[in-house]
Amino acid sequence: FSSDASHPDTQRIHESLDYIEGKATVFHSSYLSANASASSEMKQTVALGHFILPPACVQEEIRKKLGSFIWEQMNDSLMEQKRKITLSSPHSSKEKRVSKTPVRGKLAFCPLQDYPVNNMVTGYVSSSEMKKYLGELHDFIPGSSGYSVYWVKNEMDVFSDVKNKLKRKL
Repeated sequence: FSSDASHPDTQRIHESLDYIEGKATVFHSSYLSANASASSEMKQTVALGHFILPPACVQEEIRKKLGSFIWEQMNDSLMEQKRKITLSSPHSSKEKRVSKTPVRGKLAFCPLQDYPVNNMVTGYVSSSEMKKYLGELHDFIPGSSGYSVYWVKNEMDVFSDVKNKLKRKL
């Protein structure tokens, strides 16, 4: 999870072989707060796939085609709510006060209520459908703890190598 695609750590992930091969994905960190503060019925409609954080170099192209990202919509919604609260306060004539406490309630997640209820439309798995892992998580460092990492050619390459060796022997 990251909130900044231009951060060096996030860029390193986006440039990694695992990311390029589709084995790693970076999600925007606002998914965690959206899911944590959403009601139980709302959590089922918050699709993790809508919070994929693309590399910074492609974000502008995505914005041109789709508009804004979901986390930007959430931020805009929260800012609009704070602005309305500020304008309607009795002190708004001379001094504007913004509440330091986060705005909670149904309005905080306006953009999410338009999301499809089931995943048949989006194709993304809901976090509520994911299996919960109860064990302890550890970083995997190749070569430590007695584990090694090997590169295995894909099946087609393996068979073509065997065929070539057989042809050479004949």
